[in-house]
Amino acid sequence: MSYIKFGMYEPQQEFIISDQENGNSMKHIYKFSNGYGASVIQSEYSYGHEDGLYELAVLKDGELCYDTPITGDIIGYLSADEVTEYLQRIEGLKEGE
Repeated sequence: MSYIKFGMYEPQQEFIISDQENGNSMKHIYKFSNGYGASVIQSEYSYGHEDGLYELAVLKDGELCYDTPITGDIIGYLSADEVTEYLQRIEGLKEGE
């Protein structure tokens, strides 16, 4: 199973899923106590994969969420440092924000 550390970030809860069939894909699911979370992926279908970059989506109660102050869409072409910044911002959201 792959593991990628995003800077010095230590999430409250993290689930790591590797695509065993493809071997080149990875997916991290983060869940935070505020009800929000994030999906961070890198696969042949993600934005930026060809450059080793990541794609992030905000989750609310485990479902995709498109109406937060952070973003209204999926965010692609992210470096590991940028992923860290977004994870910290999502974890800091107030419940229901």
